[in-house]
Amino acid sequence: MSARYLFVCIALLLCGTLSAAEPDAGKLTADLKAGGDAAYQAADDLADAPAETAVPALTEALSSDDSELQRRAARALAQFGKDAHTATPVLSKLLDSPIPKVRAYAAYALGKIGNGSNKALPKLIKLITDEDPTVRREALEAMLEMDADPNVTLPIMVDVLDKADPAMVLPVLTEMAKEGEKAIPRLKTALKNEKAAYWACLVAAEMGPKAAPAVPELTAALDSKDVEVRMHALIALGEIGPAAQPAASRVIKALQSDDVPAVKYSAAFALAAMEDAQATEALQKAAEGDDAFLSLMSYYAVAKLNPEDKQKMTTAATFLVEAMKNENPNVRAAAARCLANLGAPPEIVQPIIAEAMQDADPRVVVNITDAIVKMGPQVLPKVVKGLQDDKLKWVSVSIIRQWGEAAPEAVAPLTEALSVDDEQFQAEVLMALGAIGEKSAGAVQQIRPFLKSDSRTLQLDAMYALGRIGAGAISTKGEIEPMLSSDDPFTQFAAAWSLAHIAPEDDNVAAKAVPVLITHLTDTTQDYIPGEAAQALAMFGEKAKSALPALKKAAEGGNEAAAEAVKAISM
Repeated sequence: MSARYLFVCIALLLCGTLSAAEPDAGKLTADLKAGGDAAYQAADDLADAPAETAVPALTEALSSDDSELQRRAARALAQFGKDAHTATPVLSKLLDSPIPKVRAYAAYALGKIGNGSNKALPKLIKLITDEDPTVRREALEAMLEMDADPNVTLPIMVDVLDKADPAMVLPVLTEMAKEGEKAIPRLKTALKNEKAAYWACLVAAEMGPKAAPAVPELTAALDSKDVEVRMHALIALGEIGPAAQPAASRVIKALQSDDVPAVKYSAAFALAAMEDAQATEALQKAAEGDDAFLSLMSYYAVAKLNPEDKQKMTTAATFLVEAMKNENPNVRAAAARCLANLGAPPEIVQPIIAEAMQDADPRVVVNITDAIVKMGPQVLPKVVKGLQDDKLKWVSVSIIRQWGEAAPEAVAPLTEALSVDDEQFQAEVLMALGAIGEKSAGAVQQIRPFLKSDSRTLQLDAMYALGRIGAGAISTKGEIEPMLSSDDPFTQFAAAWSLAHIAPEDDNVAAKAVPVLITHLTDTTQDYIPGEAAQALAMFGEKAKSALPALKKAAEGGNEAAAEAVKAISM
């Protein structure tokens, strides 16, 4: 074909004189019934065929015993939107499928069909507490796509959430919050509904500043007779932050006059987060009362509202550290969180922290850990001293581990701490060195002996630390490679993961490690293994091309790291 002829064809296509051939719907319909790969491809291609032919054929395919064909058929039907409304009854049945990916794509298709699938709403609402995160997300998205009457949907949703496993409720609320602006109209309606208000407050709190349009409704919820609603409405207002200032006077009233202590605590939290200085006087008065919990919350709030006032900051920090000695564990925990978030200047807090670290009561030290972590490595010298103290060494290494890469100055004292004859402590030190990452390269020679330890835990933690160090641990490659042939599958995985980080450019390493990592893409013994295996494969780049089929399959199953690995390896 000449270049001129090709140019003319392109021009004609652009002008509309020529058009791409439509799919042969008859052939595709026949292929759809053939089963196997031909049927899968036909389902995909029918998404581009005329609706009058494709929708009936795809609807019939939904009744197949092949879950992959069901998934592809549902996905294709979604492309037709409301024109696929006749498939709603069958799609609705698939919401009961034992296969998560089938439930998810059925929900996805129903959402794209929109109002034409409203009869499926009760089932969709029940799926918002599904054990599979993709199913939860698609069910919620589908609900929002349908312009359903809240008076119908809210009672069903409240009933579902009330009966749900508590462990599933938080993920549901998180998914709802992710919808952002799209969820606001329903959120405002739910806040006005006596039975739904509690759940709506939790969603608003999860949304944070994005829930600002619902401030009037949250303010009105402070008049609820339900204590839980009042408390969580205040927490939501606090999570919204300064944008919730229009509610400040009503929140101050709750602080001053509500009969329930928990509501007053929530009011103090909200006022601190709303950053409205008009609340200082009311909070100061509350701080001077007999309720220890309200006092610490109020002192914290006063300091947060007056960040330039050193006296208020010092008073708050001193009171919070003292509160960590309270007999009530809730008071101690709250004091630690408040101190961590106080944001007081180092010159004010450092002396108080240093003194608290020397407290003889381990309970006080443990409760201040979070505060120290939030302050960052500026107090590292004080924390490092704790590595030499039997009472403080555990909390000290935990703090350093949480600082991770921000604490390279801790490498030397941690390396020295590896000589402590305590297997559990050595394991924690190895994890801390790993958290610091490549800047722990100076500890490689001290980590190396643990690869031959009789302790499986120390072996694994050593491989983690060396893998995190990366190229700086290249001298240990020869000692890690034999572990790829270990009788223990997890040791094989740890070795492959470590080598992927240490020597990703080594062809011989890739040839040995890639097959091991492929087998762990389907390892469900630990939730994180498939994702870590995919990330490690990505580090080998084109050397891991043999992993592409397995990675693509894992990606289709919801492994996001696998999807990223496919991109990295295919570049």
